Amino acid sequence: MEYSELIQNNLKLSQIDKSHPIVPYLNKKTLASRENSKARRSLGNLYALYVVCEDFNLRNTNGSSFSSLMARMKKKPFGEKLQNHPLDNRLNDEFRRLSKLEDKYMPITNGDNDGTKTRKISQDLLSFKSSDPKKVSKFITSVIDDYIDEITSNQNRFLKKIEECSNEEELSNLFEECVDQSSDARLFEIFSYCVLYPFYQKQSVSMRIDNVPIFDGKLNLFRAGRTNANDGGIDFILQPTGRIFQVTETFDFKKYFLDFEKINRYPITFVIKFEGNEKEAWEIIKSSASGVTHELRKIYLPLFEEIITNVTLRNIFKELVKDEKELLQLKTNLTKTYKLEFGIYS
Repeated sequence: MEYSELIQNNLKLSQIDKSHPIVPYLNKKTLASRENSKARRSLGNLYALYVVCEDFNLRNTNGSSFSSLMARMKKKPFGEKLQNHPLDNRLNDEFRRLSKLEDKYMPITNGDNDGTKTRKISQDLLSFKSSDPKKVSKFITSVIDDYIDEITSNQNRFLKKIEECSNEEELSNLFEECVDQSSDARLFEIFSYCVLYPFYQKQSVSMRIDNVPIFDGKLNLFRAGRTNANDGGIDFILQPTGRIFQVTETFDFKKYFLDFEKINRYPITFVIKFEGNEKEAWEIIKSSASGVTHELRKIYLPLFEEIITNVTLRNIFKELVKDEKELLQLKTNLTKTYKLEFGIYS
């Protein structure tokens, strides 16, 4: 297995054997540290692992209560929204799936401290094949500390890129970086939203029920949540029409099938990271659907309300940046949305 520079540096410092099962696990979980990495930043399981190892490093071999561990996880960078699942079972389930080891080696194990139930790090895991438990535990916390430092540095670097854009050319270069196939999915979603938001705000709509006016005004596009959020497959909502948007990078029809099922087969507009026009994207989707039955194609293909690709986004973007006021507003929206996505509060 090829290990990242972050892992290799910590292996040299800790002098633990790279064959220890925690090494490939941490290597996989820290892929998102690289700038523009397409890997999803997932901190819940890492932070659960961190706090139990932190106890061990401080010679608290009895572990800590669930509430204490959870509170410490939430105080760590980007941890304020974390839920209890990693400490309950998610870390152990993932580690079991990736390592194929027996249960005694699962990271989180139950403990007891003067009659109080606790959770602690598995000493069987730390001492795997006669490893030095202290070295392994410190290796784990050191890797995660370095990982958070890299994430923070990279996201601050990109935020600085946004803030330093002062003209159409610089903002255009940033747009192209975000729609590139190698870019982070979160950056594509953020830029898509910030381009589509003013596009729809320029459009007016009047709505009536039985000829009685119920709305007369501009369209408004809302984000449903962060990219990693459990939002039921809804990324943007257009009000007052109730139109739903999903941002994606895939043409796998099974993925679209699940999106439609999540919201009871409600029509969806898909924003796809794709360097082709809507017609070309539609042909690929139909081809991907060829593996399902004719009956299912009849149900799901009509649910594609609209397809928006890089081509559409780029055309809208080019019109926006021609106007200096709209260019500045786009930059402001990008900064605000980026900070919200990555939990940067200032």
